[in-house]
Amino acid sequence: MANIKDIAKLAGVSVTTVSRVINGHPYVSTLKKEAVQRAMEMENYERNINAVHLSKGKTNLIGVVVPSIRRPYFGMVVEGIADEAIKDNYTLVLIQTNYEVEREMDALMMLKLKQIDALIICSKTSGWDVVEA
Repeated sequence: MANIKDIAKLAGVSVTTVSRVINGHPYVSTLKKEAVQRAMEMENYERNINAVHLSKGKTNLIGVVVPSIRRPYFGMVVEGIADEAIKDNYTLVLIQTNYEVEREMDALMMLKLKQIDALIICSKTSGWDVVEA
């Protein structure tokens, strides 16, 4: 799979130019833009969303920890969170813990490792000292 450097080399432009084309930057000449787009088509280029998240420092993902999705209350809570999240272009990552501490710790680690931007814990099993850390 081609990366942004491969596309730049094939199109005969800089990596910065390829990035600008991908992100819709207005200050790229039509000629260069077309060269980049041809190279992307030839290589079946797909954006690496992990690289995008890394460069922006943001995933647009919010983790939501619930003990069980079978309980109507938590379904309603998740629906409300989803309704608000979508307004700001966030996607939810649902983490069902079944009241297992290890699953809750996995969710907290996702936040720590910046795999998600935020974590909403609807019911916790760990102590506050663990969550705050």
